[in-house]
Amino acid sequence: MQGRQNKSTEWTRNILLILAAAAVIYVFFSLDLVRKGESVFTNTASKKLKFSGDLGRKAYTEREIERILNYLRARNDLFAEVKVDASPQDSYGAVTPDTDIVYELHVVLADGFAFSTPARRIPRRDLVVSLLNKLDKDLRAYQQLKKEGRNPSSMINTM
Repeated sequence: MQGRQNKSTEWTRNILLILAAAAVIYVFFSLDLVRKGESVFTNTASKKLKFSGDLGRKAYTEREIERILNYLRARNDLFAEVKVDASPQDSYGAVTPDTDIVYELHVVLADGFAFSTPARRIPRRDLVVSLLNKLDKDLRAYQQLKKEGRNPSSMINTM
């Protein structure tokens, strides 16, 4: 009698453990915590942001990267990829806030349209603000052309 009771207790405990494990797995994979239009488990905006040139991702502060990502998250459905190509004008000098940085933006939109900005020079301290202003200006120009019914096929130069 006691053997049967131990077996049924063990069986009940195993079933409860399996249910608890299934609940944890369900919560982990289906709980879609969304922050600013982006899921915790799929950081699509951060995957869309690429860096090239002498100033790679490590050359930017966490705050600067977060500022760019916030812009991309707010317009997540518009962008497929945004690549920042930035290098100091003097490649042998130390990068300080006053160092002139030459940068270009290479953007691919979700609808397949791609554009690149002409190279621009800016002091390092103003780089992220200039990047975001240029990106926003070009995006608004593209959206205006689409709104007018025109289908742009080449780069939009909004110097």
